[in-house]
Amino acid sequence: MTNKKIYIIHGLGATSEDHWFPWLAEKINNWPNLQAAILQMPNPEQPDPNQWLTKLAQEIPVLDENTYLVAHSLGCITSLNYLSNVFHQDTKAQIGGILLVSGFSKKLPELTLLDSFIKKDLDFKAIKQLTHGNITVLASANDYIVPVELSDQLAQELDADYYRKKENGHFLAVDGYIEFPLVFVLLKNLIAQQKMP
Repeated sequence: MTNKKIYIIHGLGATSEDHWFPWLAEKINNWPNLQAAILQMPNPEQPDPNQWLTKLAQEIPVLDENTYLVAHSLGCITSLNYLSNVFHQDTKAQIGGILLVSGFSKKLPELTLLDSFIKKDLDFKAIKQLTHGNITVLASANDYIVPVELSDQLAQELDADYYRKKENGHFLAVDGYIEFPLVFVLLKNLIAQQKMP
């Protein structure tokens, strides 16, 4: 069986060592035929969308059916922008799937700092084609950073499998998330149900 490469992309103000990211990477790396990499995004306190897109392009050398993205918060919209751009450059591009935690595609009312990440030309159809519809969105009803309605909307835009938890905040360490078994389960589901032609 070919190895699956999973890239974990953090959000605003985080590092590769924060929250549940190291735990998830360890779980992945201990599973047969799975390999994880946590990307350290540049200037996470004052993020620039072009720098973040460039980082993804540099750190993900191969996009194919064995490539998966697990993103949190700002990492989600960055990943979607990246995949949309990739598809417009190569319509034959594909990846195995994406798992978006606390994702959004519209401006966050409390975080105008991130407005530049919101692209009017984000191509949801391209992302669905590139992933063969293998997309999961996970949200929390009491998320205090990303209003859950925005995650609801994102799941609809992507026709994603959608999991909406009740009281999990923004899935940060401060919310109790230094481990995140559900994400590992959902990732394994994504891999198991990979819809390749």
